[in-house]
Amino acid sequence: MKTVNLPVYLAVRAIQRGNKGTFLLTIMIVALSFVLMVFMPSLTAGITGAYNQQVSDYQYADLIIEPDDDTQVLSDTHTLVRTIERTPGIAAASSHFIVSTSLKSDKMILSRGVVAIIPSDEERVTKTSGKITEGRYLSDGDTNMILLGSVLAGHDDEKKDKMESLGGVHAGDSLEVIFQNGVVRKMTVAGIFETGSISADNEAFITRKELESVLGATDKSSLILIRSSDADTLPQTKIRLMEFGIHDDIKTVTEKGEGIIGDALKSFSLLNSIMLVFSLVIASIVIFIVVYINTTHQRRQIGILKAIGIPERDIVRDYLVQVAVIYVSGALCGVALFTGLSEYFRAFPLQFPAGAVYPVFDLTVLLPSLIVLGVVSLVAGFIPARQATSEEILDLVNR
Repeated sequence: MKTVNLPVYLAVRAIQRGNKGTFLLTIMIVALSFVLMVFMPSLTAGITGAYNQQVSDYQYADLIIEPDDDTQVLSDTHTLVRTIERTPGIAAASSHFIVSTSLKSDKMILSRGVVAIIPSDEERVTKTSGKITEGRYLSDGDTNMILLGSVLAGHDDEKKDKMESLGGVHAGDSLEVIFQNGVVRKMTVAGIFETGSISADNEAFITRKELESVLGATDKSSLILIRSSDADTLPQTKIRLMEFGIHDDIKTVTEKGEGIIGDALKSFSLLNSIMLVFSLVIASIVIFIVVYINTTHQRRQIGILKAIGIPERDIVRDYLVQVAVIYVSGALCGVALFTGLSEYFRAFPLQFPAGAVYPVFDLTVLLPSLIVLGVVSLVAGFIPARQATSEEILDLVNR
């Protein structure tokens, strides 16, 4: 017990007699290094989570069925949707038919793919109907009515537009819609929706009934959105759909999202790695310098300890205990600081194209960072301590 407690006793005495300002500053540097290590990965996780949530809520639901490579549309949509809804684990399904159009307002004309939906089905699959800011949502029987996203509708002041828009269209205004087959319809804007996602708010919807009046009766679709009863079992639900005879291209919302923002996530991953390396280098250099200065100033004391018979390993452990105290204190301060930042950004989130984003407190990110920072700290403290204690007693005492 005495052998075990001796390094602890020496470390406590050294901390008590040492410079308190330097000790606290070193702790804060370790804390800030930890925050730098975990902030970017946590922010990336927040961006990915927000994007996937937005995509699921307003664009692709939980699962998406698209035509395979050999076909451009899904055939026999009515039967396909009913088969999907009979599959265990499926809550609802909605078909989308995307038709090329030109939308003409008083100010602008834009080429845009308009999505034909059955509104009652869509309301069970996405949450767009709950984001109406002007007017109303579509009804199944609507004709000559169109629903616009806020980005597509635009602002009266074009300087506020995030993308090319119709120049400030509002609910009740009229649009001229020119379909791909040459049919021209004058449509009234039923409503404007705003989800917070730029891609979702750049869409336009009409009813399936309107589409059939323009193109004729059709039982085809561009894609089918599926809402699962349990979002945590999407891979199993995907397999179950295949077992029910659906052989078109089925993707989960995560797979769809990764395809869209894959390059962005790779860039964030590179930034995460850079921040990790810099944080570890800063922390290790600071701890190395602090221990090196301490051992340099305490050479005579180290020589006396060796002279009275205290083993070198206990003297090295003395400095490692000091480093451990600095690391643990710094890690606790870092976790507290990061928690405070997370709560602040949760209350005042960052605004990204994917929506409101805040860092995600994820143990799978925090724990590895704590372990790596701890190992680096101990190694940075061990090297100068070992160098000092390996010198001869007379060399230490006479300096």
